[in-house]
Formats: sequence, C-alpha cells, structure tokens
Amino acid sequence: MTARLDPPSTYLEALARHAGIDASGVAPPATRRIRIGGRAFRYLEWGPADAPPIVLLHGGGQSAHTWDACCLLLARQHRCLALDQRGHGDSDWSTEGAYGFDDHARDVAGFIEGLQLGAPLLVGMSMGGINATAYATRHAETLRGLVSVDVGPDVRFEAVERLMRGLGAYRFFASPADAARRLSRLGARRPRALLEATLAQNLRQHDDARWTWKYDPRTLVERTAAEILDPRQALWVRLAAITCPALVIRGADSEIFASADAERFANALARGTLVTVPAARHSVQTDNPKGLVAAIEAFDASL
Repeated sequence: MTARLDPPSTYLEALARHAGIDASGVAPPATRRIRIGGRAFRYLEWGPADAPPIVLLHGGGQSAHTWDACCLLLARQHRCLALDQRGHGDSDWSTEGAYGFDDHARDVAGFIEGLQLGAPLLVGMSMGGINATAYATRHAETLRGLVSVDVGPDVRFEAVERLMRGLGAYRFFASPADAARRLSRLGARRPRALLEATLAQNLRQHDDARWTWKYDPRTLVERTAAEILDPRQALWVRLAAITCPALVIRGADSEIFASADAERFANALARGTLVTVPAARHSVQTDNPKGLVAAIEAFDASL
C-alpha cells in the first residue's frame, strides 16, 4: 500500500524531488475562476502578480496540473497562469460540443482580455499548442511570443490513433489508486504515490463504483483521429499571420511529432525556431520539465 500525498505542499514537494527541482520558496498555486463567453473556467495562478505573464495550455485529456512541475521553476520569475480549457479539468463543458481549435482560441482571447494581460508568452502542449497557434494567427500582436510543445498542423496519424485507442481502453477506474496501479503497468514514470496524487487531480467520480477522467469524452474518445487531425490542415495557410517570435519544441523521443513535421512547422513561421528537448516523449512537460523550462526561458530571454 502506498502513502497518500494529500496536502498540496506535500504533493508539490514529492513532485519536485522526482523531477530534481529545488522548489524552496515557491508557494502552491492559487485556484481562481473566470467567466468567458458565459462559461466558468478554472485556472491556477503561480508566482508574483507583477512578473511577466505566461499563459499555459494543456493537452487533450489533461488539465492545468500538467504544468505543475514546470511552474515550480517558471514561477520564480514569471506570473504563470495555467488554464483548464473548455471541457477539461474543472472548467465548464460545451453543451453543444464545440471543441474546435477556434472555439478554444476564442476562450484564450477572453482569458487574456479578461485578466488584462500585457504581452503574455503563450505556451501550449499538444491540443493546447494547436489552440495557441490558432489564437496567434488572429492575435499575434498581443503576444510576447508563442511556444508550441510537441505539436504542429502535421503529426503522425498512426501514433495519435494508438494513443486514442489507449485512452478508450483506460476510461474507467475503481479509484485513483486503481488508476495508478493500472497506468504504472503501462510504463508511467512517476512513483506510485506521486502518480496517484497526480491522477486524483485529473479524475472525477462517475458513479458509485467508477471514476473517470475530468474531460468531456466528446473532445477525445468519442471522436476519431481523422476528426481531430484533419481540420488542423487549415492552419497551414494561416501561419503567415503569426508575426510574433515563435518556438517549436519537440520531445526527442516523441512518436507523435516527427522531426520532419517539427522542422516544416518551424520553417513555416516567419520568426520560428526549433528546439528538441532530450529524454522526453510527447508529454515533454512531465517527462523532462527542467529541459522544457530551460528551452522556454532561453527563448523568453531572447525576445
């Protein structure tokens, strides 16, 4: 039986130890809410309120907590705002099932405007990177820079299809502890107690006997890979409108974002740069948060 990591500070200390991060002096995030377009959104706020802002967008099926390890580092000199996007985490779902990248981009616009953020750095991973890119094609002048993590308009279809089949097969659990046991057998890299604490933030009780993920199944498991990926091809013709500096990041071990696709994406951006983060698969922010933050901070310092 594994020990529970209930208090936020205990969870963050364990997360920092696992990632090799010195988190001394970094306070747990404040949980905040904002209304955008009639929907309630939750976000986590880290760091000094007067520091340069970074808006962080998670991937599909994830939540704002996917950025916790990164924020333990970024929040030393930045105001980090990690948003639960529509249909995810503790934000409202779309009653009409509107989960296209332009739907998300409008939420990002409302978030940045609602908080009156001046020239934020916009960072998105996977689905969040596509949503950030879509926002930047309409509002590049509002951004200090754009960072897209392990995603572009083109990704490896077969790898995404395999990932979605896996999500469908692991949709319900008896408890967060059961989820931790089952996902550990799939190769999750976090220690069991830390994995359980992480999963508890991303699972909700579905009924008396089962837990499930905190995302609307219409965003992922009730759609095909083609339904998710094909619309992204329309972004290629919009990339010329991204006039702000842009950083494309690829996990060195990613099966989803191939080197050729990453290079094509970076080259299509007027001010694009490509960086590969070692020892990282698709979820670069959890596999190598120190490497990802180093790339983000170097990019930010160059602006």
